Amino acid sequence: MLDYGFDCHFSKNDCKLQLNNKCVGLAFRQDKLYLLSTSENMNVECNNAENAMSANASKKRKRIDSSSKLWHCRLGHISRGRIERLVKESILPSLELSQLEQCVDCIKGKLVKNIKKGAKRSTGVLELIHIDICGPFPVTFVDGFDSFITFTDDYSRYGYIYPIKEYSEALDKFKIFKAEVENQLDRKIKVVRSDRGGEYYGRHIPYGQVPGPFARFLQENGIVAQYSMSGDP
Repeated sequence: MLDYGFDCHFSKNDCKLQLNNKCVGLAFRQDKLYLLSTSENMNVECNNAENAMSANASKKRKRIDSSSKLWHCRLGHISRGRIERLVKESILPSLELSQLEQCVDCIKGKLVKNIKKGAKRSTGVLELIHIDICGPFPVTFVDGFDSFITFTDDYSRYGYIYPIKEYSEALDKFKIFKAEVENQLDRKIKVVRSDRGGEYYGRHIPYGQVPGPFARFLQENGIVAQYSMSGDP
Protein backbone atom coordinates (compact mmCIF):
# COMPACT_ATOMS: atom_id res chain seq x y z
CA MET A 1 0.00 0.00 0.00
CA LEU A 2 2.87 2.36 0.75
CA ASP A 3 4.29 1.71 -2.72
CA TYR A 4 0.99 2.93 -4.21
CA GLY A 5 1.07 6.21 -2.29
CA PHE A 6 -1.04 5.33 0.74
CA ASP A 7 -0.09 6.43 4.26
CA CYS A 8 -0.78 4.15 7.22
CA HIS A 9 -1.05 5.79 10.64
CA PHE A 10 -1.13 3.22 13.44
CA SER A 11 -2.27 3.91 16.97
CA LYS A 12 -2.93 1.58 19.87
CA ASN A 13 -6.58 1.07 18.92
CA ASP A 14 -6.84 1.69 15.18
CA CYS A 15 -5.06 2.38 11.89
CA LYS A 16 -6.04 5.18 9.50
CA LEU A 17 -5.35 4.78 5.80
CA GLN A 18 -4.83 8.06 3.90
CA LEU A 19 -4.38 8.93 0.25
CA ASN A 20 -3.44 12.51 -0.69
CA ASN A 21 -4.10 13.54 2.93
CA LYS A 22 -7.64 12.17 2.73
CA CYS A 23 -8.84 9.34 5.00
CA VAL A 24 -9.91 6.44 2.81
CA GLY A 25 -9.91 3.55 5.27
CA LEU A 26 -9.98 2.60 8.90
CA ALA A 27 -8.89 -0.60 10.63
CA PHE A 28 -9.75 -1.40 14.24
CA ARG A 29 -7.42 -3.39 16.44
CA GLN A 30 -8.67 -6.70 17.78
CA ASP A 31 -6.06 -8.54 19.84
CA LYS A 32 -2.94 -8.68 17.62
CA LEU A 33 -4.63 -7.79 14.32
CA TYR A 34 -5.98 -4.63 12.71
CA LEU A 35 -9.22 -5.54 10.90
CA LEU A 36 -10.18 -3.28 8.00
CA SER A 37 -13.68 -1.84 8.23
CA THR A 38 -15.89 -2.31 5.16
CA SER A 39 -18.51 0.26 6.19
CA GLU A 40 -19.97 2.49 3.47
CA ASN A 41 -19.80 5.47 5.86
CA MET A 42 -16.01 5.57 5.81
CA ASN A 43 -15.73 9.34 6.05
CA VAL A 44 -17.87 9.40 9.18
CA GLU A 45 -15.85 6.59 10.69
CA CYS A 46 -12.57 8.33 9.90
CA ASN A 47 -13.74 11.55 11.54
CA ASN A 48 -15.12 9.73 14.57
CA ALA A 49 -12.64 6.89 14.96
CA GLU A 50 -13.10 6.56 18.67
CA ASN A 51 -16.89 6.38 18.46
CA ALA A 52 -16.71 3.97 15.53
CA MET A 53 -14.27 1.77 17.39
CA SER A 54 -16.48 1.63 20.47
CA ALA A 55 -19.57 0.91 18.39
CA ASN A 56 -17.75 -1.79 16.45
CA ALA A 57 -16.45 -3.43 19.63
CA SER A 58 -19.88 -3.22 21.25
CA LYS A 59 -21.52 -4.75 18.18
CA LYS A 60 -18.99 -7.55 18.09
CA ARG A 61 -19.37 -8.20 21.84
CA LYS A 62 -23.15 -8.31 21.50
CA ARG A 63 -22.88 -10.71 18.57
CA ILE A 64 -20.52 -13.02 20.49
CA ASP A 65 -22.54 -12.95 23.71
CA SER A 66 -25.76 -13.88 21.90
CA SER A 67 -24.27 -16.60 19.68
CA SER A 68 -25.55 -19.97 20.89
CA LYS A 69 -23.42 -21.76 18.30
CA LEU A 70 -20.25 -20.12 19.65
CA TRP A 71 -21.12 -21.09 23.24
CA HIS A 72 -21.99 -24.57 22.03
CA CYS A 73 -18.46 -24.93 20.58
CA ARG A 74 -16.77 -23.27 23.54
CA LEU A 75 -18.37 -25.71 25.95
CA GLY A 76 -17.34 -28.84 24.05
CA HIS A 77 -20.42 -29.19 21.78
CA ILE A 78 -22.83 -29.73 24.67
CA SER A 79 -26.46 -30.54 23.98
CA ARG A 80 -29.25 -28.04 23.47
CA GLY A 81 -30.86 -29.10 26.75
CA ARG A 82 -27.72 -28.31 28.73
CA ILE A 83 -27.41 -24.89 27.09
CA GLU A 84 -31.06 -24.16 27.91
CA ARG A 85 -30.38 -25.07 31.53
CA LEU A 86 -27.35 -22.74 31.66
CA VAL A 87 -29.48 -19.92 30.25
CA LYS A 88 -32.27 -20.67 32.72
CA GLU A 89 -29.80 -20.54 35.62
CA SER A 90 -28.44 -17.20 34.28
CA ILE A 91 -24.97 -18.65 33.76
CA LEU A 92 -25.23 -17.78 30.07
CA PRO A 93 -27.07 -14.78 28.56
CA SER A 94 -30.26 -15.21 26.59
CA LEU A 95 -29.41 -17.06 23.36
CA GLU A 96 -31.07 -17.76 20.00
CA LEU A 97 -30.96 -21.57 19.98
CA SER A 98 -31.95 -22.11 16.36
CA GLN A 99 -28.26 -21.84 15.38
CA LEU A 100 -27.48 -25.09 17.17
CA GLU A 101 -29.04 -27.11 14.37
CA GLN A 102 -26.26 -25.88 12.03
CA CYS A 103 -23.29 -27.49 13.84
CA VAL A 104 -21.56 -29.53 11.11
CA ASP A 105 -19.22 -31.24 13.58
CA CYS A 106 -22.12 -32.62 15.62
CA ILE A 107 -23.86 -33.85 12.46
CA LYS A 108 -20.69 -35.62 11.29
CA GLY A 109 -20.18 -37.17 14.71
CA LYS A 110 -23.62 -38.81 14.59
CA LEU A 111 -23.22 -40.28 11.11
CA VAL A 112 -23.17 -44.07 10.91
CA LYS A 113 -20.35 -45.58 8.89
CA ASN A 114 -21.64 -47.56 5.92
CA ILE A 115 -20.37 -51.10 5.41
CA LYS A 116 -19.05 -51.81 1.94
CA LYS A 117 -21.20 -54.08 -0.18
CA GLY A 118 -19.77 -57.56 -0.23
CA ALA A 119 -17.42 -56.89 2.70
CA LYS A 120 -16.92 -59.96 4.86
CA ARG A 121 -16.21 -59.86 8.57
CA SER A 122 -14.74 -62.64 10.63
CA THR A 123 -17.17 -65.06 12.22
CA GLY A 124 -14.98 -65.95 15.19
CA VAL A 125 -11.97 -64.84 17.22
CA LEU A 126 -8.44 -65.31 15.81
CA GLU A 127 -9.70 -65.85 12.26
CA LEU A 128 -8.07 -62.56 11.23
CA ILE A 129 -5.51 -60.48 13.10
CA HIS A 130 -4.60 -56.93 12.06
CA ILE A 131 -1.07 -55.83 12.93
CA ASP A 132 0.66 -52.48 12.64
CA ILE A 133 3.59 -50.54 14.07
CA CYS A 134 3.35 -46.93 15.26
CA GLY A 135 6.50 -44.86 15.67
CA PRO A 136 9.25 -44.01 16.19
CA PHE A 137 8.26 -41.01 18.29
CA PRO A 138 10.61 -38.05 18.93
CA VAL A 139 10.30 -38.63 22.69
CA THR A 140 11.09 -42.08 24.10
CA PHE A 141 9.11 -43.85 26.80
CA VAL A 142 10.45 -44.23 30.34
CA ASP A 143 12.05 -47.59 29.49
CA GLY A 144 13.67 -46.32 26.30
CA PHE A 145 10.99 -47.52 23.85
CA ASP A 146 10.06 -45.18 21.03
CA SER A 147 7.51 -47.32 19.10
CA PHE A 148 4.78 -49.87 19.68
CA ILE A 149 3.18 -52.71 17.75
CA THR A 150 -0.53 -53.55 17.89
CA PHE A 151 -2.41 -56.81 17.30
CA THR A 152 -6.18 -56.42 16.84
CA ASP A 153 -8.67 -59.25 16.44
CA ASP A 154 -11.04 -58.55 13.54
CA TYR A 155 -14.05 -60.25 15.16
CA SER A 156 -13.92 -58.95 18.73
CA ARG A 157 -11.88 -55.76 18.00
CA TYR A 158 -9.87 -56.67 21.10
CA GLY A 159 -6.29 -55.48 20.85
CA TYR A 160 -2.86 -56.02 22.34
CA ILE A 161 -0.09 -53.39 22.46
CA TYR A 162 3.61 -54.12 22.92
CA PRO A 163 6.30 -51.39 23.18
CA ILE A 164 9.32 -51.93 20.94
CA LYS A 165 12.66 -50.25 20.23
CA GLU A 166 13.30 -51.67 16.75
CA TYR A 167 10.98 -52.75 13.92
CA SER A 168 12.88 -56.05 13.86
CA GLU A 169 11.20 -56.93 17.19
CA ALA A 170 7.85 -57.41 15.39
CA LEU A 171 8.32 -61.17 15.05
CA ASP A 172 9.33 -61.67 18.70
CA LYS A 173 6.26 -59.77 19.91
CA PHE A 174 4.00 -61.69 17.53
CA LYS A 175 5.30 -64.99 18.91
CA ILE A 176 4.47 -63.81 22.45
CA PHE A 177 1.01 -62.69 21.35
CA LYS A 178 0.36 -65.89 19.39
CA ALA A 179 1.36 -68.17 22.27
CA GLU A 180 -0.90 -66.36 24.74
CA VAL A 181 -4.09 -65.99 22.71
CA GLU A 182 -3.98 -69.48 21.16
CA ASN A 183 -3.44 -71.04 24.59
CA GLN A 184 -6.11 -68.98 26.34
CA LEU A 185 -8.75 -69.27 23.60
CA ASP A 186 -7.88 -72.79 22.46
CA ARG A 187 -7.96 -71.61 18.82
CA LYS A 188 -5.43 -71.02 16.08
CA ILE A 189 -4.66 -67.79 14.24
CA LYS A 190 -5.76 -68.24 10.63
CA VAL A 191 -4.88 -65.00 8.83
CA VAL A 192 -2.59 -62.04 9.57
CA ARG A 193 -3.15 -58.78 7.72
CA SER A 194 -0.56 -56.01 7.61
CA ASP A 195 0.91 -53.35 5.35
CA ARG A 196 3.80 -54.09 3.04
CA GLY A 197 6.48 -52.98 5.46
CA GLY A 198 9.79 -54.80 5.24
CA GLU A 199 9.39 -56.13 8.77
CA TYR A 200 6.43 -58.23 7.57
CA TYR A 201 6.68 -58.53 3.80
CA GLY A 202 10.37 -59.10 3.32
CA ARG A 203 12.72 -57.20 1.06
CA HIS A 204 12.86 -56.78 -2.69
CA ILE A 205 15.91 -57.55 -4.77
CA PRO A 206 16.43 -57.23 -8.56
CA TYR A 207 15.07 -60.69 -9.33
CA GLY A 208 12.10 -60.72 -6.93
CA GLN A 209 11.04 -60.73 -3.30
CA VAL A 210 12.94 -62.47 -0.54
CA PRO A 211 10.58 -63.38 2.34
CA GLY A 212 11.74 -61.99 5.66
CA PRO A 213 11.72 -63.80 9.04
CA PHE A 214 8.15 -62.72 9.74
CA ALA A 215 6.82 -64.01 6.41
CA ARG A 216 8.71 -67.31 6.78
CA PHE A 217 7.34 -67.81 10.30
CA LEU A 218 3.77 -67.39 9.02
CA GLN A 219 4.43 -69.93 6.25
CA GLU A 220 5.91 -72.45 8.68
CA ASN A 221 2.85 -72.20 10.93
CA GLY A 222 0.26 -72.35 8.16
CA ILE A 223 -0.91 -68.77 8.72
CA VAL A 224 -2.10 -66.90 5.63
CA ALA A 225 -0.46 -63.49 5.14
CA GLN A 226 -2.58 -60.70 3.67
CA TYR A 227 -1.11 -57.33 2.71
CA SER A 228 -2.82 -54.02 2.11
CA MET A 229 -2.27 -52.04 -1.07
CA SER A 230 0.69 -49.69 -1.06
CA GLY A 231 -0.17 -46.26 0.30
CA ASP A 232 -3.25 -47.44 2.22
CA PRO A 233 -3.50 -46.98 6.00
